[in-house]
Amino acid sequence: MALFQTESMPEGGVNYKNMAKDQLVMLLQSQKSDIEALERKLNEYAPLAEEKESLAQQVEKLTAENEALKAKTDEMESKLASMDTEVTEPGSIAEMAIRVNGVMEAAQKAADDYLAKIKKMHDTMQQDYAVYEMIAKQKADAILQDANTQAEVIVKKARIEADDIWSTLQGRFNNYVDDKKTS
Repeated sequence: MALFQTESMPEGGVNYKNMAKDQLVMLLQSQKSDIEALERKLNEYAPLAEEKESLAQQVEKLTAENEALKAKTDEMESKLASMDTEVTEPGSIAEMAIRVNGVMEAAQKAADDYLAKIKKMHDTMQQDYAVYEMIAKQKADAILQDANTQAEVIVKKARIEADDIWSTLQGRFNNYVDDKKTS
């Protein structure tokens, strides 16, 4: 702070009564600029205070998470210790092997069931295919028989027509020959 000092100043302070008006104005202006500078400094520190509060909240949150993780770790260590006890007791390894074997048996049974279902679906599809094949063969045979029957009818009609045409032509030829003989 820039303070003007006068000649007749009491100890530890400024004698404002003896100051001229322009000196007082300058003193006030100087104090105003000092106050503005202090306010700017204070405004610079305000975000730091907010950041400090935010950091304090984060520290509290992390501390709570750390406590929860410690509790979880203690719980897991307790479970692990009981598992170690189970394994080290006589016969516990055999029991664990039986449990693991049970899991393996269940998995094998599930795989066997799946394969049995696939085989059953395959067999059903083959049976269905055989039925469809038999039906298709019967339909094809029926169509072929019908076509053969129709072909025979057409051939018979054609022979009859051909015989009729031949008979007509034979008769005309005979008439022609007879006419030529008589002429």
